[in-house]
Order: sequence, then structure tokens, then C-alpha cells
Amino acid sequence: MADNEKEVLEEAKEEKVESSKKDQVEKKIRKQIEKKQEKEAHGGISRIGEYLKEEHKWESYLFIVIALITLLLGCLILNGSLEVRNNFPLIGNYPTLFAWILVGLSALGLLYAVWPFFKPAFPEFKKITWLTWPKFLGNLARTFIFMLVFVGLLYLYDAFMSEIFVLIFS
Repeated sequence: MADNEKEVLEEAKEEKVESSKKDQVEKKIRKQIEKKQEKEAHGGISRIGEYLKEEHKWESYLFIVIALITLLLGCLILNGSLEVRNNFPLIGNYPTLFAWILVGLSALGLLYAVWPFFKPAFPEFKKITWLTWPKFLGNLARTFIFMLVFVGLLYLYDAFMSEIFVLIFS
């Protein structure tokens, strides 16, 4: 009986292992089907597309374009390529001041519009581990020594090749 019970227990364990593997495979298949259904529900938009659609509205893109255009106009006025008439109301007498105000406001607007794109990157900067000062200086020294050796080899190669060309072509 003891041998029979052991065999039954081993068979039960094997069945559990097989059923757990089947469950895992079924879970993976279900997840793939759910992802496919979500993708179809979103009209085939990828994850990046979903992120851009949810996090960055079209207004941000429009604001970036407007800020760039106004920045360009301000720079053109400052450069003298775009001229403001003297009889133009409010800004005709002070085109340079207007251009600097336009450049400043458009630069601030551009920073404001671009900020949401870079905001998620700042927490990632906190995860970076920087070199200690001695390791940094050691790497810096090695890099400069390598550069000096490489420049020296290139100088010797140039001197050797120029002598060969002088012998050949003279």
C-alpha cells in the first residue's frame, strides 16, 4: 500500500505541474488576446500613439508651432529682414523693443509647450549613479593619455607618409 500511495502522490504532483503549465500558457494567450482587443479598440494605435494622444494633446503641438513662428518673426525683425512700418499702431515707433518682447514671450511659450515632453525624464536622472571624483579623474587621465598617444602616432604616420610622397613624386 505504501508504494501504491507514493505512486499516486507522484502522479498527482505531475498532474499539478502539467496543469500549472497549462494555466500559465492559457494566461499568456488571454493576455495576448486582451492586448489585441485593446489595440483594435483604440483603432490600431500603438502604445506610443496612445501615450502621445493621452499625455500630449494636439494643443501642445499647435502651441509649439505658434511659438516657433513667433520666435522666427521676432528674429527676422531684429535681423532687419522683416521691416515694421513707422505708422503701424503701437509697435511702429519701437520695432526693436517689440521684437525682443516677441522673442522672449515665444521662447517662454516654447519652453512651456515642450516641458511636458521632458518632464518624465527627470525622475530617471535620479536613478543614475555617477562616478566618484577619483574614478572620474582616473578615467579623464586615461582618456587624455590615449588621445596624446593616438595623436603622436598619427603625427608619425603623417611625417613618414609625407617623406615617402616626397621621394616618389620628386
